[in-house]
Amino acid sequence: MNGLPRHATDARMETVTSTFVAAGRPNGIHDLGRLLEQLNNPVLGDQIELHEATLRPLYRGGRPLDVDAPVVVRRDQLIFCNFEGPYFTRGIVQPVRTSAPVLLLAPPFQIRGTMSFALEADRTAALRTELHRFFVVRDALVFDAEGNELGEGDQIVVNGGAVQMISATALHIPALPARVAPATHRASPVADDETDADEASRAA
Repeated sequence: MNGLPRHATDARMETVTSTFVAAGRPNGIHDLGRLLEQLNNPVLGDQIELHEATLRPLYRGGRPLDVDAPVVVRRDQLIFCNFEGPYFTRGIVQPVRTSAPVLLLAPPFQIRGTMSFALEADRTAALRTELHRFFVVRDALVFDAEGNELGEGDQIVVNGGAVQMISATALHIPALPARVAPATHRASPVADDETDADEASRAA
């Protein structure tokens, strides 16, 4: 989820489903505000079209497939998008807000990051409303369900419909420590020789 170029006029994004990852240049989308509008307005369509796209399975490494045609991604299948590009406010005056940590469980992922809240907001109540739309999580760390880190993103857009559980916490479910096989005792040749010599002297 790293390595996408950052250009004001050439935004790029990586779309992640439960099985595949498609990265490319979103058609007609040049900033984060426009992406949120596209994803949250059903009138604008239910797909994202990626140009200069690559495809790969979610968990397999190796070189992604360079696709020689645009890739169309179904909006309702997205779990999150890693977006690289500017955010234009278009002259709208934004109220004063604060950032706070959040944890999202969106199978097969855990997502830990920060979200923006109104200063006096009840954060749990505010999170309830986000589950009905796509929303931004910043400084995100993405883990698998077992807690192994998969990647990170400065600003990712999460599909609230894919989130099963959400909490205003900085914690996440950690990975279990690797089990170390118990060591079996093996006497050294020197020790074995000394033991044999002691037994021989006692027998004499």
